[in-house]
Amino acid sequence: MKKIILGLIITLSIFNIFGCQNKDTYDPYWEFEKSNHFRPKLNKGDFFKLSGYDFGWFVLEPLSKFVKDKEHEIENGKSLSYGQKSLYYWWYLDAQVANGGFVQFYYNGYAPYVQTIIKGLEYIGDKKMADLVKRADEIYQKNKKLMNKAQQEDLFGSDLYERLDELSLLDDEYYELNEKTISLLEKFIRNNPNEICLDENGEEFDMNFTGLCKTFYEDKVVKEEFNLVKGVINGEFKSYYPNGISKEKIDYINGVQTGEREEYYENSKLKYNVIIDSSKKYTIHQWFYENGNPIKLETKLVDKDERRGEYKEWYENGQLAESGTYISGYEREGEWLEFYEDGSKKVEAEFKNGNFILHNYWDKKGEQTLTNGTGVYINEYSISKDRVYRNEHEYKNHKRDGVQKTFRNEILTLYQVMVNGKEHGITKSYYNNGNLEKETVYENGKVISEKKFSKYKNPKVKTTIISRLCENCYEDQEDYVFPDNKPNPINTEELESKFKGAEVSMFEPYGDDHEMGYSYIVFVDKKGNVTESKFWAADNGWITEQIEHNIKKMKFEPALKDTVPIKSIHFVQHRFKLIE
Repeated sequence: MKKIILGLIITLSIFNIFGCQNKDTYDPYWEFEKSNHFRPKLNKGDFFKLSGYDFGWFVLEPLSKFVKDKEHEIENGKSLSYGQKSLYYWWYLDAQVANGGFVQFYYNGYAPYVQTIIKGLEYIGDKKMADLVKRADEIYQKNKKLMNKAQQEDLFGSDLYERLDELSLLDDEYYELNEKTISLLEKFIRNNPNEICLDENGEEFDMNFTGLCKTFYEDKVVKEEFNLVKGVINGEFKSYYPNGISKEKIDYINGVQTGEREEYYENSKLKYNVIIDSSKKYTIHQWFYENGNPIKLETKLVDKDERRGEYKEWYENGQLAESGTYISGYEREGEWLEFYEDGSKKVEAEFKNGNFILHNYWDKKGEQTLTNGTGVYINEYSISKDRVYRNEHEYKNHKRDGVQKTFRNEILTLYQVMVNGKEHGITKSYYNNGNLEKETVYENGKVISEKKFSKYKNPKVKTTIISRLCENCYEDQEDYVFPDNKPNPINTEELESKFKGAEVSMFEPYGDDHEMGYSYIVFVDKKGNVTESKFWAADNGWITEQIEHNIKKMKFEPALKDTVPIKSIHFVQHRFKLIE
């Protein structure tokens, strides 16, 4: 089964650097100059505490910062050992395939890394994953012309997945092998730490050490303490806040977490804990507010992070908000109850064979508007502070029957007529400005006719330029100092009004409500002039040339340090949306 691409980010800098390469050509990424070997300093506590993807990213992050970006990958990559390269380049593969499959991996221009990825997988002993990547590359090589042509268009909504179905069929095999690969990477790093890193004191890891280990804050206050037995963590891992208050406790047996742990707020109140039930099959996870009241309770399987059993949530005042039972990671079964913050009833329902069956519902005033599955059910929820949704559904005999409405921020977004749980009659969807988007006529759940409407009668593209200091960028640029002020661009209004290149037709694959974005890292000199821009992310690559030309014209207020003008780094976005 293919994974659905929720958001596509095209790494255009790869296209700019590499042309087409034969898979048998010289591999510059696999070069290693041992005399210049870069080994980052890693905290011993995290090195022994973390596992899986958390451990992989912990090791990878300083390597990525050292390499800086793809323009310096070949040169700086020579300072990475073969084990470091194995982790670094596999992460490219995993990030792409896990999001959109092998098709997305090749579409986004990562083909130049394939031979390095294969060598890295073989180096850590992962023959199965290496063989899978080889098979994927053989399919790509046969279809390179098709891929090259497709790269000139937008992948989202295209038929490339169908045309490269042979390649897509390998995705499921990748997902099955994925966990084993990260396990082998972790095993390799733990068995060969001194090829990869040093500890926080710049010393090599002694993987034969037995005894108590401690790490410290800068003022020599203990930060973490744990026991090792021949380089393997065993017993209780403890960490502390700078004030000495306990922060975290995790139990280990021979390097593996038992599952039991505790986390605390700085006021010493319990924040989160995990205990193992008497059957040893389940773990009980509990989260707490800072006032000590519970937030949530989840029952999970011991051997994997998946809900299975009792589930509860509470309001901060201690009142129960909802409760029920999970029989799999996302599937509920049996009674489901919901309450208002004052403790009064809201919902009495049940899940049966995957279906949500409403029995009774009370509104905020205490009035029962749905009884024994018949009446009106209102459900209001928010995804973010600026986005509130409300469903108003009519029910009859436990099935949706009558008018169904969905609102976002009090604007109607969906109107349906249903009979006996199926669409029957007219369904209307609306744009976020309230205008009609689509009108569909159903008969007993089947589409009879459909009409689509434009959001605007005379649409045009509005350009907005957003800029902020790129705080994280300063960590990777030794010759830049973070300024005292926040220098803003001074000519964005002019550049926005005169920008040419964004056409209404760009929005056809996305819809009239879509807001399109192009992001860059922009380097500015002491006088506020742009000296360089580096691509970061975008919805597509259609107008990057025009945007980069626009960025060159940007003027900024001078950045200041102790009143002296200095260079600065900014994160700049060009955003486009349709307006009337």
